Amino acid sequence: MSDIFISYARADKHKAELLADAFSRKGWSVWWDRQIPPGQSFDDTIESALNSARCVIVLWSTHSVSSRWVKTEAAEGADRGILVPAMIDHAPIPLEFKRIEAADLSDWEGELSHREFDQLQKSVASMIDGTAPAPKRQIVLDSEGRSELWWRKRPGVFALVGVAAVAFILLFQQAGFFTKAKPPPHSQNQAQPESSEAAQPERRPVGRDEAGSIAKPARSAQAPASATNLLSAENGGHVIVGTNDHWASTIDGDEKNWQYIDIGVVGSWAVYGFKDDKSARFDTFKVLILGSESWNLKEFELLAGNDSPTGKFESIGKFQTENVRFFKDPYQEFKFSPVKARYLKVRVISSHGFSSVGAYEFQLLGALES
Repeated sequence: MSDIFISYARADKHKAELLADAFSRKGWSVWWDRQIPPGQSFDDTIESALNSARCVIVLWSTHSVSSRWVKTEAAEGADRGILVPAMIDHAPIPLEFKRIEAADLSDWEGELSHREFDQLQKSVASMIDGTAPAPKRQIVLDSEGRSELWWRKRPGVFALVGVAAVAFILLFQQAGFFTKAKPPPHSQNQAQPESSEAAQPERRPVGRDEAGSIAKPARSAQAPASATNLLSAENGGHVIVGTNDHWASTIDGDEKNWQYIDIGVVGSWAVYGFKDDKSARFDTFKVLILGSESWNLKEFELLAGNDSPTGKFESIGKFQTENVRFFKDPYQEFKFSPVKARYLKVRVISSHGFSSVGAYEFQLLGALES
């Protein structure tokens, strides 16, 4: 367990080292060197160090403000109320962190007598010693010059408004405004859709001839009886290779818990295989979205391959989820022209606003080739 976790971009390693050295001389333990021990994964090591730290210092710079890793680590510190930011150049701080005052270390070169460094040091000490004040919510009035709320001066106004409200309610009730109208009886002449397909939103399949297009989900329809979820573990689906081990959670059958599948790594991806490494024919991909979250998967690309898990893949299409929950079936469905392949590759493009991307479950509907 370290007292301090320093989040920084690789290009700012020199400044991070100066800061780590200065704090170490004060007797605090500092986690900053991102050399990962053999046998341990990069994201697990960083997550463990971040979770055990008592204070998170983020170094904002031209390089770090565009780093998804740095913003993810800063967000974790802010959520726990232990974030202490510092600017090492004059790059604009990301919008979500502007409300937290940052020390200006742009001209600091390791000296201990620096005014801004001294303020930073005091903030860190208050975090580690547990003396940092709890954050306060600021209530802004319409006019900053008001020394007293208007309703404290005018209690009679509330009485008048209350009497008027009661009078209006009685008047509208007598007029029938609060009576629920019954719907008209169903007429046999009322226009009906010619088929169940006509009632569905129009969708155009996305294939290789539309490489630049992005399709949005249609409401999930009942899958054909012969179609199965090829990615399900019970049906032999499995993750073969990916940018991190969190991808396995996308097909573990757990529809209540999610994992980050892209943590500050642009273009995170995974390749899925089917039962007994057979080829399959498929035309529908489904993404579970249980509610509006900034980390929900937004844009993604599906690719099909036959050579090897790390060989050549061809794009099926790019797709985009809606950041809402459909209550009848929370799986958002994406259809495309039928594809025959041994492997499916899913590549992350973006989230709905957060610096990292999370996911619950994926499904792929189709059938194994005999």
